Amino acid sequence: MSTDHAVLPPPTAASPSPYAGPATPSVLAAAVVAGVVLGVVDLWWSTHHPSAWSSVANSCAGWAACAFALGAALRVDALRAAVAAVVMLAVAVEAYYAAEVVLQLSDRTILTSPVAMEWLVLAGVAGAVFGPAGAWAAGRSPVLAAAGLAVGVALLLGDAWQLAERGWGTGGEARVLVLLALVMLALSLRRPWVTVAALVLSLPLSLVVAAAFTVTGVYM
Repeated sequence: MSTDHAVLPPPTAASPSPYAGPATPSVLAAAVVAGVVLGVVDLWWSTHHPSAWSSVANSCAGWAACAFALGAALRVDALRAAVAAVVMLAVAVEAYYAAEVVLQLSDRTILTSPVAMEWLVLAGVAGAVFGPAGAWAAGRSPVLAAAGLAVGVALLLGDAWQLAERGWGTGGEARVLVLLALVMLALSLRRPWVTVAALVLSLPLSLVVAAAFTVTGVYM
């Protein structure tokens, strides 16, 4: 019998996950919770404390900005940011109308009404665009960060522009949108070149956003 010992291969480290940030189940759970909170709080705020701020929160641009914020906060890749943002907004739509059924005794058919379906479609589009934009804005690549931030800022400035053009938002909604855009830029000042590049890019993009709002008929 041979006394030679078999040579065992050295242990190999587990292959790293191809995605950065938290695990996918955690990302989806956070998106669902955020969606429920967004839908219920939006209904309560707009009903009990109407103001320019609540009007913005209850708008397409406001919800798209929430998708941007979620993508930035999760610190995940663009694909999962898109999925998470779509899930959050879709859940928020149904949570909003479910809260309306419970709190305001609306008919349950509102959950599947044409208006609800329209908002679900908007949730899919806004989440798929602004979720990844938020992830890029918070990412390490300065080029993608500038592009993502520009998209988020252009969303707010474009909506403010089209409101001002139509004489709408006389309650201050346009000013709120501009203020939020400035806050978004201020949060990126730790990377000044990203801030400057995003501001430059956002100005022409905001005209595209304003035109998109006008063409599609999606307003505040």
